Amino acid sequence: MHRRDALRLRTIVLGAALILAFVGSATYDGWRLHQQITAANERELGNLAKALGAEAARSLEAVDVLLRETADWYEGADAPRRPAAIANGLATRAAGVAQVSVLSIVGADGQQLARSRETGEPMANVADRPYFQRQREQAQEGLFINEPIVTRTERIPALVLSRRLDGPDGGFDGVVTAIVTLQQLQTAYTALDLGERSSLVLTLADGTLVARQPPAAALEGRVKYPELVALKGGELIDRSTSPVDGRTKLVASVGVGQQPLVLAITRDEEQALLPWVDEMRSAVVRTVLLSLLVLATIAGLLRQMRRLERGEAALRASEERYAMVMEAASEGHIEWHLADGAVFPSERWAALHGVDPSVRLAHADALVRHVAVHPEDAEAVRQGIRDHLEGRTPAIEMDYRVQAQDGSWRWIHARGRRVLDGAGQPVRVFSSAIDISERRRAAEERTRLDARLQQTQKLEALGTLAGGIAHDFNNILGAILGFGEMAQQRAEAGSAIRRHVDQVMQSGARARLLVRRILDFSRNGVAERVPVNLQCVVEEVVAMLSPSLPATFHVQTQLTSGSSAVIGDPTQLYQVAMNLCTNAVQAMGDAGTVELSLTRVELAEGRALLHGQLQPGPHLCLAVGDTGPGIAPEVLARMFDPFFTTKKVGEGTGLGLSVVHGIVSDLGGAIDVCGRAPHGTLVSVWLPVCGETEAPMPAGQADWPAGAGQTIMVVDDERALLELAEELLAGLGYEPVGYPTAEAALAAFEAAPQRFDAVVTDLALPGLQGDALAERLLALRPGLPVLLVSGNLGAATEQQALAGGVRAVLHKPLAGRDLAEGLARALEGR
Repeated sequence: MHRRDALRLRTIVLGAALILAFVGSATYDGWRLHQQITAANERELGNLAKALGAEAARSLEAVDVLLRETADWYEGADAPRRPAAIANGLATRAAGVAQVSVLSIVGADGQQLARSRETGEPMANVADRPYFQRQREQAQEGLFINEPIVTRTERIPALVLSRRLDGPDGGFDGVVTAIVTLQQLQTAYTALDLGERSSLVLTLADGTLVARQPPAAALEGRVKYPELVALKGGELIDRSTSPVDGRTKLVASVGVGQQPLVLAITRDEEQALLPWVDEMRSAVVRTVLLSLLVLATIAGLLRQMRRLERGEAALRASEERYAMVMEAASEGHIEWHLADGAVFPSERWAALHGVDPSVRLAHADALVRHVAVHPEDAEAVRQGIRDHLEGRTPAIEMDYRVQAQDGSWRWIHARGRRVLDGAGQPVRVFSSAIDISERRRAAEERTRLDARLQQTQKLEALGTLAGGIAHDFNNILGAILGFGEMAQQRAEAGSAIRRHVDQVMQSGARARLLVRRILDFSRNGVAERVPVNLQCVVEEVVAMLSPSLPATFHVQTQLTSGSSAVIGDPTQLYQVAMNLCTNAVQAMGDAGTVELSLTRVELAEGRALLHGQLQPGPHLCLAVGDTGPGIAPEVLARMFDPFFTTKKVGEGTGLGLSVVHGIVSDLGGAIDVCGRAPHGTLVSVWLPVCGETEAPMPAGQADWPAGAGQTIMVVDDERALLELAEELLAGLGYEPVGYPTAEAALAAFEAAPQRFDAVVTDLALPGLQGDALAERLLALRPGLPVLLVSGNLGAATEQQALAGGVRAVLHKPLAGRDLAEGLARALEGR
């Protein structure tokens, strides 16, 4: 591109130089021609002025000779004194000088005495004439030329030349005069061809006009030309502005011999330079035409260059598009000549095959040396090429591995075709190659993801199955705990029956926790998040765990977190602590010590743990340690996988730690596992602190809220749970009416909408679900208190039910206090 710009610039400069050369040449020629024409006019005008001046001087000299000879004759002793004789003598002498009109003798008193010819006018007295006075007063005046006057006799403009006449005593005796009429002078000069806009001017020494050819009307009244006289004696050719037309004139001004006359030849400068102007006009036309020709030539060259550039740009753009397509396709190309083994690989092909850029691949042998094909693929590559060259396959289509410059292996997919000669023999092979390493890795990753998806689907199916089983078991457990709770209330404290019922309730509570684990594992919803005082939750776990442990186990606690709170669900956090403690107890066998600590830690910077990454800030660290044998490395890598367990069949489900991992990860925390000296394991759960919250007040032993005979509709498909709810409600002072199906309950309600003060319905009902039943009932009677009971209800579904008008959601297994308090709150506004 730079070279083309330089060439374009040189072309333009060359054209400009040619045009400047034409202009310069024309200007120089014009200057030379101007000088030549000016010099020619100067020579012509100067020569003409000199010639005419010399001729005028000779004419005046002849008149002066006539005057001297006449004066000598008249002053001689033998000169006649009679006027007639004098007149004859004057006539004889004047006949030899044609320019003299009248030759006269004037006496000392100024009276004309004789003339060379009769003018028809009497003799006049010229004593008042300047020439007479000058000759009388100046004895040495000699020839005196008077300024033009109008003769008294003929009344015509004339020029009077005079000489003094002296008497015998040397005194003034008169003058001899020769009259030269201006008309005669004008007629003499008329024969001269001075050229257009040229003129001849004859003046006296003081600038008084004597004659001008051609005459000019604009000069009438002007009788002096001092400017022409001022030019006399200077340069032969001068420039002056004409008073006639105001134009600049070339002036050649010369003196007329020794006479007091100046003769000037003038010529209009523009007229004098007219040949130069014509020639310059022609030169300008020629220069313009040549310049236009040069410009047209340069424009054509530039246009051709632009066409070439556009062609090159189009070709370059096509090549760039091809290169971009090849780059976008990440393809490399190679051509192989079979006759001599010459190869022509592209840079991309060489880079794809791990060839160093400094290595030049020119022969097939160089490919073998510098391209490292994987040993497992080398034979397949050679066989694929042979099969295509021998016509057994329509094209080369194969995948193989090559070693990159960094030592890694990359997958290459190659396509190629052979070119046959006239005899049907292969002569060349063209091939393309692309890197399919990412595609291979993506395929492998897709395979792994498919396997994980299958595993996830299995877990999802297993979770669904576990949720269904847990739901059914939850119903059974609800009946056991419900009736057990009533039996516990009626049993006398300290009796054997009370102890037996307490053991049943304690085992039921553990079973409830197990069901909760299974339901949390199978649930898709998000638990409720509230600030939770974690120390209270851990204290509750310790209070629940300690009485159930054999005497060979001990629990040591160090809880110092105070009122620090974390965001989470209290039940889930209870499960985390209980699962960790239960896992520690089971890991120790028959005896040991469980050590619990809960501390607040300020992290100045992030920290990476075994499972998760902690951000800077305040955290609560719940550490559960045991004195067991520790964890093997292979177990440590899988201990949080669902259903993975090292316990014997029947001793564990493998859900505990996976539920812990899921809850902690969901809350933005992390888990760390490490060995303890000299033996044992320490599991640490880190959760971010959200603020402060006080411990909840312990539940009092006050009686449960009682009813006042309100009629309560109870809907549950489990007969035992239905009977339990009816008995609990009856014991609380309500009038329960139970229905085993939603359809039966809806029919009864439609028959008497105002009969029921509240409704307690299970969510999972055959046919019409509990939430749909609640929606139908609220449509019939807006504002009706409805309580929804479920053992497997997610937070999102619970929020949706409450938004639809349900007053409260109770969780199975249903406790008597929860039912009493929920109903009391629902009926408060009625």
